[in-house]
Amino acid sequence: MAVTLCAFSFHDHEQEGKMLYERNCSTCHGTDGTRGALGAKNLQRSVLADSAVYLQIWNGKRIMPAFRKRLSPEQVTDIVLYVKSLRVK
Repeated sequence: MAVTLCAFSFHDHEQEGKMLYERNCSTCHGTDGTRGALGAKNLQRSVLADSAVYLQIWNGKRIMPAFRKRLSPEQVTDIVLYVKSLRVK
């Protein structure tokens, strides 16, 4: 599966991603990406490529559920953009 992230209207997509992240991801990953509940990875330290983050959200991994039946591909892309913004530079 090829994943293409476009920077067009990045701000809007990142804001949508933040809302989706808070609703679907923050319970385990925390609002800032560092929580680590149930073995969730620290997203501020992630070095995964965008496509790898997308596929982990889409397919799930270990205890993390797959979101492919709950979110559209566009929504997952928005979450990926938001997760990237959490990374410590």
